[in-house]
Amino acid sequence: MAFSKPGFLKSPLEHYRDSMESVMGKKSAVFREKSVKKGLPFVYTLVFNQDTSEPLCTFSYGASFAVTPDQKEKVELMLQMDSEDMAWAHVVGYLANQLRGDCPFNPGEIIRFGQKISQESKLNSFVLVTPDLDGLPNPVFDGKKSTGVHIMQLLPIYEEEVLSIARLGLPQFLALIDPHKTNPLRKSF
Repeated sequence: MAFSKPGFLKSPLEHYRDSMESVMGKKSAVFREKSVKKGLPFVYTLVFNQDTSEPLCTFSYGASFAVTPDQKEKVELMLQMDSEDMAWAHVVGYLANQLRGDCPFNPGEIIRFGQKISQESKLNSFVLVTPDLDGLPNPVFDGKKSTGVHIMQLLPIYEEEVLSIARLGLPQFLALIDPHKTNPLRKSF
């Protein structure tokens, strides 16, 4: 007989992880990164490995502990990619750790990474978009007293596509790359 921890004993991370595992329908691996910002807690990365029907999917937990004046709500990051390369998973925790408290993570913001994210791909930047993951509640509650955290999706792009986004507008650019957005080997638009 398996026992589970009662809800009132669970940490906010455990509540968040339970929510994400319920949405994804499988268990996650959790990675922890020491905070680069003094006085802030660890950043956690929840990784759902790629399988035959689903891409690699990663969520941060820790970005929401530091808010900026420009931020309307607490935000966590996610990324989906058709790849088994764990660099895609770890970049989510890295960006959450490095940018929390400085970046509001608003839709349409561009994050220039400055180098290839993965050895298999030349994608080197991100645009923040609202997630399109079926069944994902927004906000996600990480405890009984939580006001919820909103999820923003990191969409990998080529740095030269920033001009395309400016020229076409984000909605039209997203419609253009939609069939290929999780392909790490997609061509630049």
